[in-house]
Amino acid sequence: MNNKPLRLQDLPRKAARFCLGIGAFAAHELGCDFPTLRCLVACSGGADSTSLLFIAHLLCQSKGGSITVAHLDHSLRPESPDDARFVAELCQTLGVQLFAERQDIAAQAKASGMGLEEAGRVARYAFLERIRQQTGADIILVAHQLNDLAEDQLLRLMRGTGWPALGGMEGDDPDRHLLRPLLLCPREDLEEFLKMSHQPWRDDSSNFDRATTRNRVRLDVLPELLRNNPGYLDSAARLWRQARMDGAHWDEELSKILPKIVLDGPRRLIPAEALESSPAPLRLRLYKAVLEATGPGQSLCDGLFRLDELWLEHGTGKSVRFPGDKEARIAKSGIIVQVIDRKKECG
Repeated sequence: MNNKPLRLQDLPRKAARFCLGIGAFAAHELGCDFPTLRCLVACSGGADSTSLLFIAHLLCQSKGGSITVAHLDHSLRPESPDDARFVAELCQTLGVQLFAERQDIAAQAKASGMGLEEAGRVARYAFLERIRQQTGADIILVAHQLNDLAEDQLLRLMRGTGWPALGGMEGDDPDRHLLRPLLLCPREDLEEFLKMSHQPWRDDSSNFDRATTRNRVRLDVLPELLRNNPGYLDSAARLWRQARMDGAHWDEELSKILPKIVLDGPRRLIPAEALESSPAPLRLRLYKAVLEATGPGQSLCDGLFRLDELWLEHGTGKSVRFPGDKEARIAKSGIIVQVIDRKKECG
C-alpha cells in the first residue's frame, strides 16, 4: 500500500463499490451516515477490523468525517505485540491517530471471577468508551460481520433466547454509541476486499481453539450448515432483518402502553385494562419491560409465559418469581411487580 492515504478512486472498481455498499447499509438500514461523523474504529489487526479501518478511512475521506483508531492488547497470546505493531504501522500509513493499550485480561478474569472471553469483552468495551469520551468521537465502529451474526444466532438458540432477540446482535447500539456497519458482509467478502486492495491482515490463533463454545460453533457447526445449505448466511441475514422489523413494531406498540403503568413507591402496577386490551405478544413484552425497569435480573421466557397463564386464569393472589428477587403477583387491579425483601420474608 502507498505511504500516502488512498482514495476510493484509487481502488479497483469492485472494491470501491463494496466500500460504498457498506456506507449505504449503515445509512439506510442502521440510520447512521457514519462517514460524516467523528468515528472511533476498534481494530485488532484481523481481517474484519482491518477491513473496517480501511473502509472507514476511505469513506470518511470522501464525505468529510474523520477516524481515530483504538487497539487493546489482551496479553493472552505471545504474538499479540506483533498485532499491536501491525495496527500501529497501518495507522501510520493511513495517517490516522492510534490509541493503543495493553491490559492483563487473565488477571482481570481471575480477580472478577469471569471467564477469559467475558473479561476480555468487558475490558474491551470499557476501553473503547473511555477513548471515545477522551477523543470526542461520535460513534464507535466495531467489525462484527455476517459469519459472526450467524454464530451469534446459533449461540442464542442454544441458550433458549426468545424472539426477536433470536435474530442476533443489533447493528446499532445507541446506548453504547456502537455501530456494526459490516454486519451483513460475509467474512469471505471482506478477505476478498483486502486482497483486491493489496492490504494484509493478522490471524488470531485463539480463534482456532476449540475449547470455547463460540469457536466450536465457528469451526464445526457453521461450516456443516453451510455444506448442507450454501445459502445459510443469506438466511441468517433475512432472519436478522425480520427480527429487526418485528422488534421495531412491538417497541412502537409498547411505547403506547408503558405510560399506563402505575408507580406506587417501589411497586409497579400493570393495570387490568391495559392487559385486557393487549394481545399475547404485547403482554409478554410488557411484562419483560416492567420487570427490567423494576431491577436487575434477566426475565426468562418460562417465567413470562407462566405469568401470562396465571393472568388468563384469573389467578388472583398467585405469583411468579424472577431473578433479582423480583415478584409479579396477580391482583384484581392487574399485575403488581416488585422486589421482595428476603430479610423481611425470612423474618
